[in-house]
Amino acid sequence: MIGIYKITFPNGHYYIGQSVNTKRREYQHKRELSLGIHSNKRLQNCFDKYGSFLFEVIEECSKEDLSKIEDRYLFDNVDNESCCNICKYANSVYKTNHSDETKKRISAYQHLSGKVKPVYMFSRDEEFLLGRFESIRDAERAINCNPKDVQKSCKSNGYYNVQKYKFRYAAQVDTFLDHIKEIVPF
Repeated sequence: MIGIYKITFPNGHYYIGQSVNTKRREYQHKRELSLGIHSNKRLQNCFDKYGSFLFEVIEECSKEDLSKIEDRYLFDNVDNESCCNICKYANSVYKTNHSDETKKRISAYQHLSGKVKPVYMFSRDEEFLLGRFESIRDAERAINCNPKDVQKSCKSNGYYNVQKYKFRYAAQVDTFLDHIKEIVPF
């Protein structure tokens, strides 16, 4: 069967994909996850925790329409914290090979538009401020964690631990520090 499929875990986390042979793709996911070698770390972590998932075909389509239809599903879901997909577009890892110059321009635009948010990293008990990163992506690279985990920690105000660290948006921490300086001048 050709179509778009969805993998759902007991906690509600899910992954959306496409395949020209959904039965074979289901088997491939199960095999990679069981061996602990799946390329999507968020999907692997969910499987490691729950050990099982529901695999369902959510839309049948022609081979030619696969990427277009998957794009629609991903665009609507990838920003949801429960979504394990990393990319906003179908096969986006393979579709684009930007030059270094283009990557720099994209990065500069994202910084100027406010899409990139600096973050602070704290120890798990929040006793020590361990560093500042200019973006969530920089923090993820520094500690080699799963995509979206640093963002999840920031959105939860540091409640969610990432490995042995907590993260907070720099704007929140800077506002707090400015307020403290007003109360207790240094």
